Amino acid sequence: MSIFRYFQTLVPAAVIWALSFLPAQAQQQLSETAQKLAAEVAFLAAEVQALEDENEIENLQRIFGFYIDKNMWTQAADLFAGQGSVEIGGGGVYVGKERILAYFQSMGAEGPQAGILNDHMQLQPVIDVFADGTAKGRWRHFSQEAVYQESQHWGTGIYENDYIREDGVWKIQTLHLYSTMRTSYEAGWGEVALPRSVPSTQLPPDLPPSVAYENYPAVFVVPFHYQNPVTGSQVRAMASAMAIPDSLAALDATLDKLDKRVALLEDADAVEYVHTVYGYYLARNQWDELTGIFAEDGTIEIAMRGIYQGKAGIRRNLDLYGVQGELPGILHNHMQYQPVIHVAADGQSALMRSRAFSMMGGYEGTGRWMGGVYENLFIKRDGIWQIAKDQVFNTYFIEYERGWKDQGPRPPPGINPDNPPDLPPSVNFDMYPLPFLPPYHYRNPVSGR
Repeated sequence: MSIFRYFQTLVPAAVIWALSFLPAQAQQQLSETAQKLAAEVAFLAAEVQALEDENEIENLQRIFGFYIDKNMWTQAADLFAGQGSVEIGGGGVYVGKERILAYFQSMGAEGPQAGILNDHMQLQPVIDVFADGTAKGRWRHFSQEAVYQESQHWGTGIYENDYIREDGVWKIQTLHLYSTMRTSYEAGWGEVALPRSVPSTQLPPDLPPSVAYENYPAVFVVPFHYQNPVTGSQVRAMASAMAIPDSLAALDATLDKLDKRVALLEDADAVEYVHTVYGYYLARNQWDELTGIFAEDGTIEIAMRGIYQGKAGIRRNLDLYGVQGELPGILHNHMQYQPVIHVAADGQSALMRSRAFSMMGGYEGTGRWMGGVYENLFIKRDGIWQIAKDQVFNTYFIEYERGWKDQGPRPPPGINPDNPPDLPPSVNFDMYPLPFLPPYHYRNPVSGR
């Protein structure tokens, strides 16, 4: 619902109509009714700002995860406020951007490294924005980590983070990852439960761990920054009211701007919706339905198989992955998450980076994992969002029994000569254990790098 339509539900249309016929001089000195309307608009403006802030914070944290994946330590540290801090597991607290960068660099060399898998997924956000330009966020952490031919682990945890808006830009003020479980890939959490980390002796923290707790199998509930949204006394933080428009002309201009801003928020939701639907169709071989969410001149490019153009080409590409319709005994859970979405100012196109994780295989056959990154383009035509370009950079394909540690170098599947693409691959990439950095569609939201 647009701001104008929502505003009309709050105020009788006859009142707005009558005010529009006031003499020019009277419009400069708003009546009591008009002042009430202006206050309502100011409150709505604050609510729109809070929604925009929430989107920016979600993008910020998700971008942090994508940087950590590829050892982009400098980019990750740039996301913090000047006196920000980071605390991961039991490693203690590092304060200030220089110390945060030093801590990240202690984990390995800068940039993608051969033989290193370090996927750190940022999931399930609960964001609360406050009137003083701060915010809090709770996130779920899920990691897949491996050193080729040495080790491989699963990890889980909960973030409870603080954010601050400085000069109109959201930054991470405190990042606190409470580790909850860490185990080896081979044994799994049913047999092996590793303790949480301890402070480094080579790069001692500035402060000791702020909370004493132990990893699974111990019981520890990470403190919530929020009360229960149903039974708690405070449902959610509310933004403060914005400046009240001081004339009917200003009121009209404010409503027009709010309408456009809300439309862009709706567009971001619509793009995420289409991308989520994509995953459900893909997981069940619903090729006709999946083709239907692409633009007529859309393209699909997966696993370096090349570019397939137009709906006919896209439908032909999907035949590479099996026959239309779900098959008995086949498992394919295709998960899409951690979207970083940027909608163009005119609301007619959008770019998105997101993560893919698949559980695949056949009953009494071989199980497989797939991980990857999307860099997609969406367009709006006749008011409907559609996929214009679907491109997946696969990080790995591995057999369940082998895992990442023993997965030797292998190329992406590549071009199928029996079902060739319309164009060759646009980007050649390597998969784990070889290093590759999928290109970003965005600059660092804090530093602009």
